[in-house]
Amino acid sequence: MSMNSISIEQVRFLRWDNGPAALEARSPGFEDAWRPLAERLVVGFGVRPPGLACPQALFAQPFGDDRVALVQVSDRPSGQVDHLPKGLAFHLCVLTRNDYEEFFGDPFALARLLLSEPRPSGSGLPTLTLPRAPLPPRTVAQVQHVLKRVKAFALAEDQNPEDPAFERTVENSESPALLGGVQALVDGGRLVFERPGPDPELIEGLWTLLPYRTRAKLWPATFAFTNALGFDALVVPRLYAADFEGYTSEEQAAEYPPGRYEMSLQIAAEQGDQRQLDALLNRRTVQDTFRLGWALLIVVMLLALTPRLLEWFTPAPALTLHHYKAAAAAGMVAAGDPWTAVGLKMHGDNLGFKQ
Repeated sequence: MSMNSISIEQVRFLRWDNGPAALEARSPGFEDAWRPLAERLVVGFGVRPPGLACPQALFAQPFGDDRVALVQVSDRPSGQVDHLPKGLAFHLCVLTRNDYEEFFGDPFALARLLLSEPRPSGSGLPTLTLPRAPLPPRTVAQVQHVLKRVKAFALAEDQNPEDPAFERTVENSESPALLGGVQALVDGGRLVFERPGPDPELIEGLWTLLPYRTRAKLWPATFAFTNALGFDALVVPRLYAADFEGYTSEEQAAEYPPGRYEMSLQIAAEQGDQRQLDALLNRRTVQDTFRLGWALLIVVMLLALTPRLLEWFTPAPALTLHHYKAAAAAGMVAAGDPWTAVGLKMHGDNLGFKQ
């Protein structure tokens, strides 16, 4: 592999009737040791509720200690009752965590680069490569587009949000939940939304609004049957409060207390200020700031201790004959007793004799 390219391994599994994961195909570099990790993600997606479709979902998860898996899930009709799909196909793309965090951090943009290519059938998949280059920076226009989103389920059949006459209201606008949700994620919280099916635009909208360093360390799902994998933001078909303790719901996100990041983001979008937006998106995470603070504290402590350390580890200079004789002479002058002075004189002469 070239130093200027990123290597991505692939694997595809099928899961029928909520059963075990069955390996269908994999790339040459997909290691045998990775298979249990992949099967955990397949099963962790959850048990399909009866009759519920999953036309296409996308999620990202850690894959071992040093890799990330991008997973696309889609229905696989049984061939017997096509309107009630029984199977799910799972397509996993695996790359190093360092490459993911440094160059991507956005599973949706990465999916467009990786998963849009035709997939060969059979037992083999190719190892994919991408240039070792970051994604294009986000623009004010992209952020403004996200903040104009409306709730699809809140629209009547004859309403078109693109129509100039369309009126956005608190009831049909999604921006309060998006802005509050982004602030909650920046603050270290987690989000859950209830939808009858995948909502990729909603979760991708959140990732468009998040700082680069923050989103690279969070794990989203546009849809999942359960939260067994512990996502940071996800859409589920049914929200059971007991299963999402500590999560912020859509209603709670819309009422989330305004924070500095949320307000600054909204101002940058309203004013069309690209420079301010760039500064916000490149901000440090809370963990980065904490680590930097500790590093500075350690540096200050080392600087303060350096003189003492030098005293401990630097040997004292050796005393010469001149130093000893000078000390004896000083003692003779200071002595008030003549016999003491004579003793000091004899001691100094004795040192000179030994030298």
